[in-house]
Amino acid sequence: MSSITSMHYAIRKSENRWERETAERILRIREKYGYNSKEYGDIKGSFYCYGCYLKWKEVHGNEPDKSEIPLLTHVDNTKVGGTYFRLRHLNEKNEGNKHNAGCCFNDPTGYLESIYNSFDYMDVDTKGVPHLTILKKNQPKRTKNNRFSTGKRDSTERKRYQSFGALQEIYNRYNNAWTELTVRTEDNKSVKIKDILFSSSEAIKIAQNHQEDILIVTGVIKKVENRNNGGYINIIFKEKENTPLPSFRLSVSPNHIYHEGDLKCLENRNIGCYGRTRNNKTFAQMELFSLPNQIVFFDLEENEPYPFTLPVIDLKRVEPIITDTLSAHKAVKTTANGEDFSYYLKNQENIPLLEKQIEQAIMKREELLQEKKHRIKVRDRNVNEKERLIVQLNNKKDELVTIKNMLEKKSSFMERVFNIFKINGSKKINSLLSQKEIIEEEINDLKQEFYVKSNDIVDTENFIKHIEFNIVDTQTRVSTTLQVMDDLKQGLKVEKVWREVVEEENCYIYHISIANLWVAVQISKAVYNSSIMEIKCLFQSHYENNEMRFYPQKIQSIEFNISSNELMIYQKIRNELDNRLRHLIFLKKMKVTKKTIVNS
Repeated sequence: MSSITSMHYAIRKSENRWERETAERILRIREKYGYNSKEYGDIKGSFYCYGCYLKWKEVHGNEPDKSEIPLLTHVDNTKVGGTYFRLRHLNEKNEGNKHNAGCCFNDPTGYLESIYNSFDYMDVDTKGVPHLTILKKNQPKRTKNNRFSTGKRDSTERKRYQSFGALQEIYNRYNNAWTELTVRTEDNKSVKIKDILFSSSEAIKIAQNHQEDILIVTGVIKKVENRNNGGYINIIFKEKENTPLPSFRLSVSPNHIYHEGDLKCLENRNIGCYGRTRNNKTFAQMELFSLPNQIVFFDLEENEPYPFTLPVIDLKRVEPIITDTLSAHKAVKTTANGEDFSYYLKNQENIPLLEKQIEQAIMKREELLQEKKHRIKVRDRNVNEKERLIVQLNNKKDELVTIKNMLEKKSSFMERVFNIFKINGSKKINSLLSQKEIIEEEINDLKQEFYVKSNDIVDTENFIKHIEFNIVDTQTRVSTTLQVMDDLKQGLKVEKVWREVVEEENCYIYHISIANLWVAVQISKAVYNSSIMEIKCLFQSHYENNEMRFYPQKIQSIEFNISSNELMIYQKIRNELDNRLRHLIFLKKMKVTKKTIVNS
């Protein structure tokens, strides 16, 4: 990259220390005392290259002697280009008075590479040409030295965020000579800065020709208007009197973190704004989304700090965004307060009664279990008795069969004997008949006893089944009552958490009737970092027939953090919340509606 011949700054040694001088200040001395005055003559040979001075300190760690950096000459060229310093010509070849290696005025490449490592939205190619990426609003993938990530460094973030952007840094170093530098814009065009510098009046004409060019629009800001009906903030440039066209304006999106107070620092300041021009029917404009990266102050005083401070998240703007986003999911904001959610609190007096019912039911169940155990013993005893009777009955039946067989044999034998010998054998037969009658009576008695035992067993079995039914019924009542009591206790916990959340500052309550769902959105600053906003959304289902009776289940929630260095923070909140809501199962079936906002 070619050298910068016109230098706005010089370094001059006064007594024992070096001081930076500006070309404008030296010009005022010459104009006040005369170009050939003693006052100017005393200092005209004491101007040295400021870039070489800085490089010497960087390399050697100390201040140089006069002989180690080149002399400069002050030039009054205000009639055609302004006032500046340039290398002093000591002889025809200017031998011995050249820039030192690495001087930012001799070769800007080294300097530009150094700020590339400290500022976002700028890269430097191998030829030393800066590639501007300011209009690519996404955060850079890599972290540079002067930026910050979302971490636990509140004061450090705030201090660093107030630093200048790359364009301001370049202007501060080269002043008007920055116009000689070449940059590559987002349109992939390599241009000198002077080729994209246009006054606000010139920018109006460019925009009217429907040219959406990347420019640095320059001028003095007249005023920062209040947010309009579309939510936009317009920053108006001062134009020449009697100009028929509306003034050029910078436009700030409704979803941007900036509010009017953050932008008042621009009023009556001579600035340049880097961006793309657009024509919005009746006026020309440029979107402003980053003061540090887009704005260059041309009128900063020596050592004047950056006039812009870290913007504060406006909760008054957050609440409508949350309401609007939730309304797309059929949520309606309500005026419900913590006291309204007290269904379980009002019913907690039933807990002792439920506990007593459970205790009584458990005691009854134990009694039934003991009764069942006793009845099983009775049944088993009767079963054993029944089995004994079966054995006895079978034995008696066998005896009866034997006697009958004997009678049958005796009867046949005696009949033959009687026929032959005419002998009477009735005595023996009568004895057998008597035994038969006795056995038959015993069998009948055993059958009767067997019948009674069988009935007793059946009755006992039925009674045991009845007891078992009562045990199951009692256990069911115990389980049901335990569930009711557990639900009541869990409901108390849920209500307590919900009331605590609802009663917190900056908590908003919504209701989705078609989903039987309460939604609470709590906004707070992170304890570890006040510049980070924490957003927590709680979701709790309720019974269809009673809105104030929660289902006693764990509260579902989504949480996310937003850092105030997110310039489009309100859009970020909207997008993040909407994206998370869309992934909730109980909201997926709902048709989501969208709204658009226009600048007017």
